Amino acid sequence: MNTFAEIGTVRAVATADEVLRSRVDCLVGVEFALTHRQLGPTLVKYVLEPMVAAVGGYRFDQEAFDAAYSRLEDGLLATRARLVEVVPLSAFTPTAGIEAVTLPDGLVLQAMSDRQVSAAIGYLAVPIAFAGGPTSVTVSRFHQWALTRCTSYPVCSDVDVPAQPTAPDSGALVEPASRLVTALRLVCGGSVTATRAIRCPPDDDFPQGLGPTASLSALPAFDEERPTILGREQVEAVREVYDLLAHPVVRGNRGLQTALRRLVLAGADRVPTDRLIDLMVCSEVLFIKLPGLPADRWKQDKVVAGATVLLADDPVLQAPPERLEALLRLGYRLRNDEMHGDDPSGRELRTLTGQPTDDLSAVVDDIERVLRRTLVRLLSGVVEQ
Repeated sequence: MNTFAEIGTVRAVATADEVLRSRVDCLVGVEFALTHRQLGPTLVKYVLEPMVAAVGGYRFDQEAFDAAYSRLEDGLLATRARLVEVVPLSAFTPTAGIEAVTLPDGLVLQAMSDRQVSAAIGYLAVPIAFAGGPTSVTVSRFHQWALTRCTSYPVCSDVDVPAQPTAPDSGALVEPASRLVTALRLVCGGSVTATRAIRCPPDDDFPQGLGPTASLSALPAFDEERPTILGREQVEAVREVYDLLAHPVVRGNRGLQTALRRLVLAGADRVPTDRLIDLMVCSEVLFIKLPGLPADRWKQDKVVAGATVLLADDPVLQAPPERLEALLRLGYRLRNDEMHGDDPSGRELRTLTGQPTDDLSAVVDDIERVLRRTLVRLLSGVVEQ
């Protein structure tokens, strides 16, 4: 590029401009991420290459040039750079018709863009399957959504960067993502989990020295056989529960927090008996600890009594008291068998509807449904009180 005589004129114009001289041939970006931007390669990449691609050959086209140059000029003169924080969700997908779910504080639950999916693959934040070759992978539809938030930062160069640059908090979305996972589990069930926090610029923004970064935290477990499916009729309930979980009264209630944690642990486990143990612990907290009842030998009766009183008229479960009682007493017996090393296979299994089954997971799923509804109703009641 420097062999062209005209490049000297272009460089002189850039040097004379108050803004452009701090945007090319120097370090440029945001205060916590600066990269060297050279004028020549920048012109090739953002003017010449787009123009050649648009016309399909090496000939000048005014319309193609104007479009490429306009984007370049807007990008070089931009005063702020956007950065999207992304926390991918595993084992989750909405039903058709849901484009995005907005939450407080600028948070959005939405499908990841191509660049965000690529970053998530690179940081092992989503499970992948190889598709015919070592460089060809696929990502299941159950791992393509994320909790996101877009934030902008002032564009600067090495001449005006602050003396002590401050990077954004890498864990800013960890708590909201955890709260969203809990809300989705309570309303929709399944085993959705939040993975690693990633930052990357929007796909369509002019690059401002920002590349993808990630917090390489531990990856939680999930069960791909039990994905969380968000229906359109559940969106508002998820928002309400998400807000309730942030209420100071809920945060300060140790019993509720224990029950919520046990429910989330149970949802991610792939072993039905292990899920059952966590769920029955959750039930004792909800129906014995929270009401302040003594933990004596009649724990099973107290759990059954509390559940039938609270959920007998529940519009979501629509289960008569006798079916609730039968399910919870069965769960207690199966839990005791597992805890004491006994064989539960000889027991007759029935679901919440009373239908016989040979699948222990079906029974555990119904117990989880009962406890999810219990927690949703108790959350509202605690906040109201």
